[in-house]
Amino acid sequence: MTGYGSGQATSKKMEVLCEIKSVNNRFIDISFKGYSLPNDLEEYIKNQIKKKFLRGSFEVKIFDNFQSDHSYELNEESIRNLKKSLKSSKDFKHINLKLSDLKDIPGLLVVKTSKKNIAMLGKKALNIAIKKLVESRAREGQKIEKIILVKTLFLKNAHHKLFKSAPSLLRHREKAIRKKFIQKKIDISKDEIANEVSNLAIKHDIAEELERINFHIESLNKLFKLKNAHGKKMDFILQELFREVNTLSVKIEKSDLKDLALTMKLKVEELREQALNLE
Repeated sequence: MTGYGSGQATSKKMEVLCEIKSVNNRFIDISFKGYSLPNDLEEYIKNQIKKKFLRGSFEVKIFDNFQSDHSYELNEESIRNLKKSLKSSKDFKHINLKLSDLKDIPGLLVVKTSKKNIAMLGKKALNIAIKKLVESRAREGQKIEKIILVKTLFLKNAHHKLFKSAPSLLRHREKAIRKKFIQKKIDISKDEIANEVSNLAIKHDIAEELERINFHIESLNKLFKLKNAHGKKMDFILQELFREVNTLSVKIEKSDLKDLALTMKLKVEELREQALNLE
């Protein structure tokens, strides 16, 4: 589920900020940007996120605003390489360089931050960011659940229409068979027609599919009444529902009802995408 949360924690010498962004993922994945964090802080962050969330890709960034708690070191090897490069270049021989000209060269100036302060303030900032991320994802989840409920209602109404129309499908098939025999001038008895219709009725019977589709739709409705997380369970139900609707669309030949079944299939695919947004 997509979401964003930020938090900050301050001491006399520095301010640490934490940002967490989350996007859809069937599993849980955590990555870091910004400072190279102490291993114990990274583990703490991972554990805190896993306690609160069941799935999603999380990008965590921790950085500070104040520089008073920093120490600086010059990378002597980088300076030697730079000096060597400048000496060998004709263009730079007569140019006086200042530190301000060199400070942004990657690796030349190493900034060191107190790991103790970063860890202490980082944890505080992280907990605030997680709380805001939970709130952000909850708001997003409410919007998505409304969309899902509308699509589920469509499936329920479509199922009802197909259920009522199922008996007419057999009559439609019988009529089509008779028409085919007449057009081809095939001499066939009523018993043979009845036998042909019976065989096709078995082949194109949709009663079982309709029954299972109804079961899966009811399962979705029950799922939304639960307060706990249900994204993964919804994935499974929609997978089964898609299989039944796909079979249904293959069996139905009457054009208007086939179109309805294909639309149901499309709606289930959309629901499967939306389900990734749920915890």
